[in-house]
Amino acid sequence: MRPAFYPALHARSHGSGLSLTGYMLLLIAAIMLPMLVLVAIVARDYGSAARRTIEAQRLDVASNIKILIEREIDQTAGFLDGISNAPLLRSGDAEFIEKATAVARERGYHSLAVYDLDGRPTVASAALGKPVPAAAVGLAEIKAGRKVFVSNLMVNIGEKPGLYFVSVPIADGGTVVAMLTAGLPPQRLQRLLFEAGMREGWSAGIADRDGTLLARSRLPERYVGTPAQEPMVEIARGSRSQGLFDVVDRDGILVKNSFERSSTAGWVVGVAVPAVVVDAPLWRTALIMIVIGGVLTLLSLVLALTVASYLSRAIRRMGMAAVAIASGDAVRMPVTHIAELRDVSRSMEITSEVARRNRVRD
Repeated sequence: MRPAFYPALHARSHGSGLSLTGYMLLLIAAIMLPMLVLVAIVARDYGSAARRTIEAQRLDVASNIKILIEREIDQTAGFLDGISNAPLLRSGDAEFIEKATAVARERGYHSLAVYDLDGRPTVASAALGKPVPAAAVGLAEIKAGRKVFVSNLMVNIGEKPGLYFVSVPIADGGTVVAMLTAGLPPQRLQRLLFEAGMREGWSAGIADRDGTLLARSRLPERYVGTPAQEPMVEIARGSRSQGLFDVVDRDGILVKNSFERSSTAGWVVGVAVPAVVVDAPLWRTALIMIVIGGVLTLLSLVLALTVASYLSRAIRRMGMAAVAIASGDAVRMPVTHIAELRDVSRSMEITSEVARRNRVRD
Protein backbone atom coordinates (compact mmCIF):
# COMPACT_ATOMS: atom_id res chain seq x y z
CA MET A 1 0.00 0.00 0.00
CA ARG A 2 1.00 3.64 -0.40
CA PRO A 3 0.74 5.32 2.99
CA ALA A 4 0.81 8.79 1.45
CA PHE A 5 -2.79 8.37 0.36
CA TYR A 6 -4.15 7.49 3.82
CA PRO A 7 -3.82 10.80 5.68
CA ALA A 8 -5.76 12.52 2.91
CA LEU A 9 -8.48 9.88 3.18
CA HIS A 10 -8.60 10.25 6.93
CA ALA A 11 -8.85 14.04 6.66
CA ARG A 12 -11.73 13.90 4.21
CA SER A 13 -13.68 11.62 6.52
CA HIS A 14 -13.97 14.35 9.16
CA GLY A 15 -16.08 16.83 7.23
CA SER A 16 -19.49 18.14 8.27
CA GLY A 17 -22.07 15.72 9.65
CA LEU A 18 -22.16 13.18 12.43
CA SER A 19 -19.81 10.27 12.83
CA LEU A 20 -20.99 6.69 13.15
CA THR A 21 -20.64 7.04 16.93
CA GLY A 22 -22.86 10.11 16.85
CA TYR A 23 -25.53 8.28 14.86
CA MET A 24 -25.40 5.35 17.25
CA LEU A 25 -25.86 7.70 20.20
CA LEU A 26 -28.80 9.34 18.44
CA LEU A 27 -30.33 5.91 17.88
CA ILE A 28 -29.88 5.02 21.53
CA ALA A 29 -31.39 8.36 22.55
CA ALA A 30 -34.37 7.80 20.24
CA ILE A 31 -34.98 4.46 21.93
CA MET A 32 -34.12 5.34 25.52
CA LEU A 33 -35.80 8.71 25.89
CA PRO A 34 -39.36 7.41 25.30
CA MET A 35 -38.59 4.48 27.59
CA LEU A 36 -37.35 6.79 30.33
CA VAL A 37 -40.42 9.00 29.93
CA LEU A 38 -42.59 5.90 30.23
CA VAL A 39 -40.65 4.79 33.32
CA ALA A 40 -41.13 8.24 34.86
CA ILE A 41 -44.88 8.14 34.21
CA VAL A 42 -45.18 4.65 35.68
CA ALA A 43 -43.09 5.68 38.71
CA ARG A 44 -45.24 8.75 39.28
CA ASP A 45 -48.47 6.78 39.00
CA TYR A 46 -47.18 4.02 41.25
CA GLY A 47 -45.96 6.48 43.87
CA SER A 48 -49.22 8.43 43.67
CA ALA A 49 -51.19 5.22 44.14
CA ALA A 50 -49.16 4.34 47.23
CA ARG A 51 -49.69 7.87 48.53
CA ARG A 52 -53.45 7.64 47.97
CA THR A 53 -53.41 4.32 49.83
CA ILE A 54 -51.92 6.03 52.88
CA GLU A 55 -54.49 8.81 52.60
CA ALA A 56 -57.30 6.26 52.40
CA GLN A 57 -55.92 4.45 55.45
CA ARG A 58 -55.80 7.77 57.29
CA LEU A 59 -59.47 8.41 56.46
CA ASP A 60 -60.33 4.88 57.57
CA VAL A 61 -58.66 5.43 60.93
CA ALA A 62 -60.55 8.70 61.44
CA SER A 63 -63.80 6.95 60.53
CA ASN A 64 -62.99 4.08 62.89
CA ILE A 65 -62.39 6.47 65.79
CA LYS A 66 -65.67 8.22 65.04
CA ILE A 67 -67.51 4.89 65.09
CA LEU A 68 -65.85 3.94 68.38
CA ILE A 69 -66.87 7.28 69.90
CA GLU A 70 -70.47 6.75 68.85
CA ARG A 71 -70.37 3.22 70.23
CA GLU A 72 -69.03 4.53 73.54
CA ILE A 73 -71.78 7.16 73.71
CA ASP A 74 -74.45 4.62 72.77
CA GLN A 75 -73.27 2.32 75.56
CA THR A 76 -73.40 5.19 78.05
CA ALA A 77 -76.82 6.27 76.83
CA GLY A 78 -78.07 2.68 77.03
CA PHE A 79 -76.96 2.42 80.65
CA LEU A 80 -78.61 5.73 81.49
CA ASP A 81 -81.80 4.72 79.66
CA GLY A 82 -81.96 1.61 81.80
CA ILE A 83 -81.81 3.72 84.96
CA SER A 84 -84.17 6.42 83.67
CA ASN A 85 -86.93 3.91 82.96
CA ALA A 86 -87.02 2.75 86.59
CA PRO A 87 -90.05 4.13 88.52
CA LEU A 88 -87.93 4.04 91.69
CA LEU A 89 -85.68 6.74 90.23
CA ARG A 90 -88.59 9.09 89.63
CA SER A 91 -89.84 8.48 93.15
CA GLY A 92 -86.39 9.17 94.59
CA ASP A 93 -85.98 5.77 96.24
CA ALA A 94 -82.75 6.02 98.25
CA GLU A 95 -81.86 2.32 98.00
CA PHE A 96 -82.26 2.31 94.21
CA ILE A 97 -80.21 5.48 93.88
CA GLU A 98 -77.47 3.96 96.03
CA LYS A 99 -77.34 0.83 93.84
CA ALA A 100 -77.35 2.89 90.66
CA THR A 101 -74.53 5.00 92.09
CA ALA A 102 -72.45 1.91 92.84
CA VAL A 103 -72.88 0.56 89.33
CA ALA A 104 -72.06 3.95 87.83
CA ARG A 105 -68.92 4.20 89.91
CA GLU A 106 -67.83 0.76 88.68
CA ARG A 107 -68.25 1.99 85.12
CA GLY A 108 -65.99 4.95 85.79
CA TYR A 109 -68.66 7.67 86.00
CA HIS A 110 -67.80 10.78 88.04
CA SER A 111 -71.22 12.39 88.24
CA LEU A 112 -74.87 11.27 88.22
CA ALA A 113 -77.83 13.60 88.59
CA VAL A 114 -81.53 14.07 87.75
CA TYR A 115 -82.94 17.47 86.77
CA ASP A 116 -86.56 18.52 86.52
CA LEU A 117 -87.73 20.49 83.51
CA ASP A 118 -87.00 23.75 85.30
CA GLY A 119 -83.35 22.80 85.60
CA ARG A 120 -83.37 22.03 89.32
CA PRO A 121 -81.43 18.93 90.46
CA THR A 122 -83.92 16.60 92.15
CA VAL A 123 -81.58 13.64 92.60
CA ALA A 124 -77.83 13.88 92.89
CA SER A 125 -75.39 11.31 94.16
CA ALA A 126 -72.98 12.85 96.61
CA ALA A 127 -70.65 9.92 95.99
CA LEU A 128 -70.37 10.90 92.31
CA GLY A 129 -69.90 14.63 92.55
CA LYS A 130 -72.07 17.71 92.53
CA PRO A 131 -74.45 18.45 89.64
CA VAL A 132 -73.56 21.11 87.11
CA PRO A 133 -75.97 23.68 85.59
CA ALA A 134 -78.70 21.88 83.65
CA ALA A 135 -78.41 24.23 80.66
CA ALA A 136 -74.79 23.20 80.17
CA VAL A 137 -75.65 19.50 79.94
CA GLY A 138 -78.46 19.79 77.37
CA LEU A 139 -81.74 20.38 79.21
CA ALA A 140 -83.11 22.53 76.38
CA GLU A 141 -82.24 19.87 73.81
CA ILE A 142 -83.77 17.08 75.88
CA LYS A 143 -86.96 19.09 76.39
CA ALA A 144 -87.05 19.64 72.60
CA GLY A 145 -87.21 15.90 72.05
CA ARG A 146 -83.61 14.86 71.67
CA LYS A 147 -82.91 11.30 72.84
CA VAL A 148 -79.25 11.76 73.70
CA PHE A 149 -77.22 14.90 74.33
CA VAL A 150 -73.43 14.97 74.65
CA SER A 151 -71.81 18.07 76.11
CA ASN A 152 -68.49 19.70 75.42
CA LEU A 153 -65.64 19.14 77.85
CA MET A 154 -66.25 21.19 81.01
CA VAL A 155 -62.91 22.21 82.47
CA ASN A 156 -64.05 24.50 85.31
CA ILE A 157 -65.87 22.08 87.55
CA GLY A 158 -63.10 21.22 89.97
CA GLU A 159 -61.75 18.15 88.17
CA LYS A 160 -58.72 18.02 85.94
CA PRO A 161 -58.82 18.02 83.00
CA GLY A 162 -62.63 18.17 83.28
CA LEU A 163 -65.67 16.04 82.44
CA TYR A 164 -68.02 15.60 79.53
CA PHE A 165 -71.68 14.78 80.12
CA VAL A 166 -74.15 12.46 78.48
CA SER A 167 -77.83 13.21 79.12
CA VAL A 168 -81.04 11.26 78.35
CA PRO A 169 -84.71 12.05 78.99
CA ILE A 170 -86.75 10.54 81.81
CA ALA A 171 -90.24 9.83 80.46
CA ASP A 172 -93.51 9.04 82.19
CA GLY A 173 -96.24 7.73 79.94
CA GLY A 174 -94.40 8.93 76.84
CA THR A 175 -93.95 12.47 78.20
CA VAL A 176 -90.57 13.85 79.18
CA VAL A 177 -90.67 14.77 82.86
CA ALA A 178 -87.00 15.07 83.75
CA MET A 179 -83.45 14.54 82.55
CA LEU A 180 -80.78 12.10 83.73
CA THR A 181 -77.16 13.05 83.15
CA ALA A 182 -73.79 11.47 83.86
CA GLY A 183 -70.35 13.04 83.89
CA LEU A 184 -67.44 11.05 82.51
CA PRO A 185 -63.68 11.70 82.41
CA PRO A 186 -62.12 12.23 78.97
CA GLN A 187 -59.44 9.66 79.82
CA ARG A 188 -61.88 6.91 78.87
CA LEU A 189 -61.67 8.18 75.25
CA GLN A 190 -57.90 7.69 75.05
CA ARG A 191 -58.11 3.96 74.37
CA LEU A 192 -60.36 4.57 71.37
CA LEU A 193 -57.51 6.27 69.54
CA PHE A 194 -55.37 3.14 69.68
CA GLU A 195 -58.15 0.69 68.87
CA ALA A 196 -58.75 2.30 65.48
CA GLY A 197 -55.67 0.94 63.69
CA MET A 198 -53.24 3.85 63.75
CA ARG A 199 -49.80 3.24 62.23
CA GLU A 200 -46.48 4.04 63.82
CA GLY A 201 -45.66 7.72 63.55
CA TRP A 202 -49.31 8.78 63.15
CA SER A 203 -51.20 10.85 65.72
CA ALA A 204 -54.84 11.48 66.47
CA GLY A 205 -57.04 13.66 68.62
CA ILE A 206 -60.66 14.30 69.54
CA ALA A 207 -61.99 17.84 69.91
CA ASP A 208 -65.38 18.93 71.21
CA ARG A 209 -67.66 21.40 69.43
CA ASP A 210 -65.67 24.34 70.81
CA GLY A 211 -62.34 22.89 69.68
CA THR A 212 -61.17 21.79 73.14
CA LEU A 213 -59.16 18.58 73.13
CA LEU A 214 -60.88 15.61 74.75
CA ALA A 215 -58.20 13.08 73.83
CA ARG A 216 -54.82 13.10 72.15
CA SER A 217 -52.54 10.23 71.23
CA ARG A 218 -49.40 12.19 72.14
CA LEU A 219 -48.87 13.84 75.51
CA PRO A 220 -52.55 13.79 76.54
CA GLU A 221 -51.64 14.81 80.09
CA ARG A 222 -50.34 18.11 78.71
CA TYR A 223 -52.87 18.96 76.01
CA VAL A 224 -56.26 17.45 76.96
CA GLY A 225 -58.46 20.28 78.20
CA THR A 226 -56.64 22.89 76.10
CA PRO A 227 -57.70 24.28 72.69
CA ALA A 228 -56.64 22.35 69.61
CA GLN A 229 -54.65 24.07 66.85
CA GLU A 230 -56.46 26.84 65.02
CA PRO A 231 -57.45 24.86 61.88
CA MET A 232 -58.94 22.13 64.07
CA VAL A 233 -60.78 24.70 66.20
CA GLU A 234 -62.31 26.26 63.09
CA ILE A 235 -63.41 22.85 61.84
CA ALA A 236 -64.84 21.89 65.25
CA ARG A 237 -66.91 25.08 65.34
CA GLY A 238 -68.04 24.65 61.76
CA SER A 239 -70.42 22.19 60.18
CA ARG A 240 -68.34 20.09 57.77
CA SER A 241 -68.69 16.38 58.41
CA GLN A 242 -65.33 15.31 56.98
CA GLY A 243 -62.37 16.59 55.03
CA LEU A 244 -58.62 17.17 54.82
CA PHE A 245 -56.24 19.91 55.87
CA ASP A 246 -52.50 20.45 56.32
CA VAL A 247 -50.90 22.09 59.31
CA VAL A 248 -47.58 22.36 61.12
CA ASP A 249 -48.11 20.52 64.40
CA ARG A 250 -46.96 21.54 67.86
CA ASP A 251 -43.65 19.75 67.27
CA GLY A 252 -42.95 21.82 64.15
CA ILE A 253 -43.66 18.96 61.74
CA LEU A 254 -45.79 19.42 58.64
CA VAL A 255 -48.64 16.92 58.88
CA LYS A 256 -51.55 16.00 56.64
CA ASN A 257 -54.81 15.68 58.55
CA SER A 258 -58.12 14.02 57.89
CA PHE A 259 -61.15 14.64 60.07
CA GLU A 260 -64.54 13.10 60.71
CA ARG A 261 -67.42 14.54 62.73
CA SER A 262 -69.55 12.37 64.99
CA SER A 263 -73.22 12.89 64.26
CA THR A 264 -74.14 11.79 67.80
CA ALA A 265 -71.80 14.06 69.76
CA GLY A 266 -70.81 16.67 67.19
CA TRP A 267 -67.20 16.11 68.19
CA VAL A 268 -64.46 16.06 65.58
CA VAL A 269 -61.83 13.36 65.17
CA GLY A 270 -58.53 14.30 63.55
CA VAL A 271 -55.85 11.91 62.30
CA ALA A 272 -52.48 13.38 61.35
CA VAL A 273 -49.75 11.75 59.26
CA PRO A 274 -46.37 13.47 58.73
CA ALA A 275 -46.07 14.76 55.18
CA VAL A 276 -42.77 12.90 54.78
CA VAL A 277 -44.59 9.62 55.46
CA VAL A 278 -47.33 10.42 52.93
CA ASP A 279 -44.81 11.53 50.28
CA ALA A 280 -42.25 8.80 51.01
CA PRO A 281 -43.65 6.25 48.49
CA LEU A 282 -43.54 8.86 45.73
CA TRP A 283 -39.95 9.89 46.45
CA ARG A 284 -38.79 6.33 47.07
CA THR A 285 -40.27 5.13 43.79
CA ALA A 286 -38.84 8.13 41.95
CA LEU A 287 -35.39 7.45 43.38
CA ILE A 288 -35.53 3.77 42.40
CA MET A 289 -36.65 4.63 38.89
CA ILE A 290 -33.93 7.29 38.55
CA VAL A 291 -31.28 4.75 39.53
CA ILE A 292 -32.71 2.13 37.16
CA GLY A 293 -32.99 4.65 34.34
CA GLY A 294 -29.46 5.89 34.95
CA VAL A 295 -28.02 2.36 34.92
CA LEU A 296 -29.91 1.44 31.75
CA THR A 297 -28.80 4.65 30.06
CA LEU A 298 -25.19 4.07 31.03
CA LEU A 299 -25.28 0.49 29.75
CA SER A 300 -26.87 1.66 26.52
CA LEU A 301 -24.19 4.30 26.02
CA VAL A 302 -21.40 1.80 26.68
CA LEU A 303 -22.98 -0.65 24.23
CA ALA A 304 -23.48 2.08 21.62
CA LEU A 305 -19.88 3.28 21.92
CA THR A 306 -18.56 -0.29 21.73
CA VAL A 307 -20.58 -1.14 18.61
CA ALA A 308 -19.82 2.21 16.99
CA SER A 309 -16.09 1.78 17.68
CA TYR A 310 -16.12 -1.72 16.20
CA LEU A 311 -17.99 -0.56 13.07
CA SER A 312 -15.78 2.50 12.69
CA ARG A 313 -12.60 0.44 12.78
CA ALA A 314 -14.00 -2.06 10.25
CA ILE A 315 -15.18 0.68 7.87
CA ARG A 316 -11.90 2.57 8.24
CA ARG A 317 -9.95 -0.56 7.32
CA MET A 318 -12.17 -1.02 4.27
CA GLY A 319 -11.54 2.59 3.25
CA MET A 320 -7.82 2.01 3.45
CA ALA A 321 -8.26 -1.17 1.40
CA ALA A 322 -10.16 0.80 -1.24
CA VAL A 323 -7.27 3.28 -1.51
CA ALA A 324 -4.88 0.37 -1.85
CA ILE A 325 -6.96 -1.08 -4.68
CA ALA A 326 -6.88 2.27 -6.48
CA SER A 327 -3.09 2.36 -6.02
CA GLY A 328 -2.64 -1.11 -7.43
CA ASP A 329 -1.34 -2.58 -4.20
CA ALA A 330 -2.15 -6.05 -3.00
CA VAL A 331 -5.22 -6.03 -0.77
CA ARG A 332 -6.10 -8.30 2.12
CA MET A 333 -9.62 -7.49 3.34
CA PRO A 334 -10.20 -7.42 7.11
CA VAL A 335 -12.18 -10.26 8.67
CA THR A 336 -15.56 -9.18 10.12
CA HIS A 337 -18.53 -10.91 11.68
CA ILE A 338 -21.05 -8.42 10.30
CA ALA A 339 -22.87 -9.85 7.27
CA GLU A 340 -23.19 -6.54 5.41
CA LEU A 341 -19.50 -5.74 5.88
CA ARG A 342 -18.56 -9.24 4.73
CA ASP A 343 -20.53 -8.60 1.52
CA VAL A 344 -18.70 -5.32 1.00
CA SER A 345 -15.35 -7.03 1.66
CA ARG A 346 -16.20 -9.72 -0.87
CA SER A 347 -17.17 -7.11 -3.47
CA MET A 348 -13.95 -5.20 -2.90
CA GLU A 349 -11.90 -8.40 -3.23
CA ILE A 350 -13.60 -9.08 -6.58
CA THR A 351 -12.99 -5.49 -7.64
CA SER A 352 -9.33 -5.78 -6.65
CA GLU A 353 -8.95 -9.01 -8.64
CA VAL A 354 -10.59 -7.48 -11.72
CA ALA A 355 -8.37 -4.37 -11.49
CA ARG A 356 -5.26 -6.53 -11.12
CA ARG A 357 -6.16 -8.57 -14.24
CA ASN A 358 -6.83 -5.41 -16.21
CA ARG A 359 -3.44 -3.98 -15.28
CA VAL A 360 -1.71 -7.26 -16.28
CA ARG A 361 -3.53 -7.31 -19.61
CA ASP A 362 -2.56 -3.68 -20.25
